[in-house]
Amino acid sequence: MILTQINPKGNFDCWSPVTLEEIEKELFSPNIGQALYENEEMKLWRIVLEPKERLPFRRHVNTYSCNCLTDGLVLSRNVNGAVDLLRFERGDTYFRSCKEEAIHDLENVGENTIRITIVEDKLTRS
Repeated sequence: MILTQINPKGNFDCWSPVTLEEIEKELFSPNIGQALYENEEMKLWRIVLEPKERLPFRRHVNTYSCNCLTDGLVLSRNVNGAVDLLRFERGDTYFRSCKEEAIHDLENVGENTIRITIVEDKLTRS
């Protein structure tokens, strides 16, 4: 995965009024994607995004790892104003230790349908 920051933290000038309204109203989902399996230790999620499809703001509070099942290009807006462009290649993995809550959206800005699985560690908060 290649991450390129395209807008710095604290700058909301390029944001749409609709997206800003989501933040103002705190319309944040606890669902990372579609839940596939859960037990007391972990939760397995799946994200499937068609081209131009957007997953609204969601809240991460636990450590998680992602596995990209397809190539893809995603725009991710963070509630702190930062906007990142993420380029995935099939087989890429990503690990995030959540030291603090993270809230962001995902928008497929590429030409391919994106498929990602996420394993959320419900026991570990770093």
